[in-house]
Amino acid sequence: MTGTGHMRVAAAVLAASFWTWAPAQAQEPIKIGFAGALSGPASFVGVEIKRGAEIAIDEINAKGGIGGRKLVLVSRDDEHNPVKTVAQYRELVEREKAVAIVGATNSASMLAVAPIVNDTLKVPVICPATDATAITENDAQKQGRDNYLFRVGMYGTGQANFMVDTMVKKFGHTKVGLLTWTGGWGVTGRGELQRRLKENGLAPVADETFDNNDTDMTPQIIKLKNAGAQSILNYALVRENTFVVQTKEKLRDNTPYVSAWGIAGPAFWKAAGAAGEGVLTSTTVTIDGPQPPERTAFVNEYRRRHNQDMDAAVFAVGAYDAVYLFKAAIERDGAEPQKIRAALENIPEFKGLVKHFTRPVFTRDRHNAVTEEDMVMTRWTNGKMLEVKFDAKGPHVEIDAQTKKYLDRSNLTLL
Repeated sequence: MTGTGHMRVAAAVLAASFWTWAPAQAQEPIKIGFAGALSGPASFVGVEIKRGAEIAIDEINAKGGIGGRKLVLVSRDDEHNPVKTVAQYRELVEREKAVAIVGATNSASMLAVAPIVNDTLKVPVICPATDATAITENDAQKQGRDNYLFRVGMYGTGQANFMVDTMVKKFGHTKVGLLTWTGGWGVTGRGELQRRLKENGLAPVADETFDNNDTDMTPQIIKLKNAGAQSILNYALVRENTFVVQTKEKLRDNTPYVSAWGIAGPAFWKAAGAAGEGVLTSTTVTIDGPQPPERTAFVNEYRRRHNQDMDAAVFAVGAYDAVYLFKAAIERDGAEPQKIRAALENIPEFKGLVKHFTRPVFTRDRHNAVTEEDMVMTRWTNGKMLEVKFDAKGPHVEIDAQTKKYLDRSNLTLL
């Protein structure tokens, strides 16, 4: 056989091997990673993220996946520990070949992995639960480099602005007290609240804190009350807030109490019970009260699968939307991490469960999907986290589609 003949045979063999390999590659699953607390006190956040992502993935796979490829969620339990998060992110990308990751349960974890994600792993991450501003507004963003960190949840600066502005500008409370946790996000939250009050020309009338060992907040509550606080703003999680509201109930203190979204789910009511009545919490979404059909369908599917209500619906909903955002990006530009990252900055509209975004979800300069204008304030009302809305008559909650209850602006009780 001539040299030309050998070349033709080799080319034919190469072509045949390509076509037998290509369909096999096309059927390889697309892996999405998740590392978060699946055990320990913060596991209610991680479990909800995992379950929300699983519902979205199963829906997508039931409809044929993405271009015929199924999605797979690869999960790790980081126990809310940043050191473990870093190791598991490396494992998810380098060993498991995840092309995208749903963010962790701990801001400290996300701050630890952010430079590694941007500088080494280069895989897109969408955070449904962690709100530290610097997660998305990181060094890569500030330097104009490709930023792989995105968020569909609350972010610190915006949440503090929203909480302060709601109480000062919408409820007319100018004597605001602070009661914040000395652990976790309480430290950064306190700083953000102080900043926003100052920007409004105010200072806290009292600035109290508590640590992990405090189970009775009597001294702090009395100081806030004696200082004339019209409302108390807080950053903490379910456990700490339960002690706060139980102390307020014991003291018969009815000062309006406003928390960041650490208690934005039924886990708080399960722990606090009636002591949580009337507490306000900022969030991105609530599943209580009148709901659009898509959200209702999600809630029903969750209950069908797990035979229970969600402990923290906001995180499950955020994870669900994160998966569908990855889907939109992959369908647009392909399943390579760098292409997914770029495509996320070019999604012009997205109908998610958090909200229907009729503008770009993200841009190169804005990696927070939810802005201050999108945030919602809710009130714990008979076990339900109902959105506080405003009309010409004032603030109110909708008990159901036919029942609207207005709030007293001074003490936030139902009129």
